[in-house]
Amino acid sequence: MTLEKSYLEEGPYVHEAWSQPAIMQQYKLGSYINALIKAGFQIEHVVEDVCKPDEIQEHHVNGWYSLEKAKVVPTTMIIKCKKPV
Repeated sequence: MTLEKSYLEEGPYVHEAWSQPAIMQQYKLGSYINALIKAGFQIEHVVEDVCKPDEIQEHHVNGWYSLEKAKVVPTTMIIKCKKPV
């Protein structure tokens, strides 16, 4: 796996994995969490789960969800939060 961009670089970038380029957004985990806090949410739990090798499907031919990536970077992030009444 080759990293082309630093985790610390936030903002839009062009991704060319599909038939036409797409504008993607990159944000740090802290940016998501801080935005929720700023909006008044209380964070209850954060999960950065990983895929197990038997869950990786071979039909992802572009390598977007490859086993190699899943071994290094969590494939999912869930933030459970609530907004007080």
